[in-house]
Amino acid sequence: MKSEQIKDIEKDFTIMIIGGGLSGISTFLHLHKYSPELASKCVLIEKEKYPREKLCGGAVGGWSENILKDLEIKLNISSIMINTVECCFGDEKYSLIEENYFRMVHRKEFDYFLAKEAQKRGLIIRQEEKFLDFERKNSDLIVKTNKDTYKVKVLIGADGSLSKVRNKINKNVGNIAPTIEIFSQVNPNFDTELKEKKVVLDFTPIKEGLQGYIWHFPCIKNTKTSMNHGIVNFRIHNNISSKRHMKTIFIDELEKRNINYETVRFLGHPIRCFSKNDKISQSNVILTGDAAGIEPATGGGIHLAFSYGELAANNIIRSFKSGDYSFDNYRNDFNKSLTGRYIDKLSYLAADVYSQKINPLRGMEKIFIKSR
Repeated sequence: MKSEQIKDIEKDFTIMIIGGGLSGISTFLHLHKYSPELASKCVLIEKEKYPREKLCGGAVGGWSENILKDLEIKLNISSIMINTVECCFGDEKYSLIEENYFRMVHRKEFDYFLAKEAQKRGLIIRQEEKFLDFERKNSDLIVKTNKDTYKVKVLIGADGSLSKVRNKINKNVGNIAPTIEIFSQVNPNFDTELKEKKVVLDFTPIKEGLQGYIWHFPCIKNTKTSMNHGIVNFRIHNNISSKRHMKTIFIDELEKRNINYETVRFLGHPIRCFSKNDKISQSNVILTGDAAGIEPATGGGIHLAFSYGELAANNIIRSFKSGDYSFDNYRNDFNKSLTGRYIDKLSYLAADVYSQKINPLRGMEKIFIKSR
């Protein structure tokens, strides 16, 4: 994406997307599919420069594949096919085995690929530009970035779990799940996941009060096969606390795999869980993807990001047809959508799993059989 490719940029666009991740790109791609003329009036603001790092497991399954197919996008990047999802709880195990159940991609490469696809369809992407603020002027929004000022009719907050757009319409900054993860070389004596084409989710730390799990995923990092090890604590129940710090639990797990924690780089990214108490829209503004919130059972977000994009696009198109930019129906549409119903179902399931009301393996059976 060379700067010379972007020419004759007008400062007054009709639609602005903040965030060049999957939900933002998906919103444009669905706009382009259903209303090419409206999509042509869209600009996307991305604070970093592609290709940029994005911490994420990178699982792309049937749900996501179907959406990409509907968008006429053929995924042409390196990936690792996964045949087995293995869930552990102490000595108990549950495994779902299905050939090519999903694939693991490197989000740095995946997002860049989709951004280029969007550019081919006319999306203007302004990179290394940060959203700062917006204010209302009559029926429009005046959006300020670190580089420019724009007048738009609709603003889409697709800027992730720590969304600045979200913070403008929500005072609540809770519902954040911390994660810790590392990338390491594959040790065949301990990391059998790559050879066996499987991912492992270990819920054993629930017994210590952690409201989450440890994961071991084969992955691609800088074109090389690697391992991604991590831990998440969703903190759904305020009255339950972990007996040990999640980093201590994680270090113990790394040592079991002969990984010297003193030589690795610990990384982290927050996961925002959806809350029925938070706003996901207001007049002229809608949130999508992680900015709106995802499910707190596994924290899986790629398929939801794609689906959020379609939901947002349909609401935007309807607003321009009706001239009503209140987005009053966005919440109701979300609740009725597959995305909303899926998040709602997994939110209830997560509450039971992480309070030890039900065995987590029985909960995972309900998720992985039907959530492709």
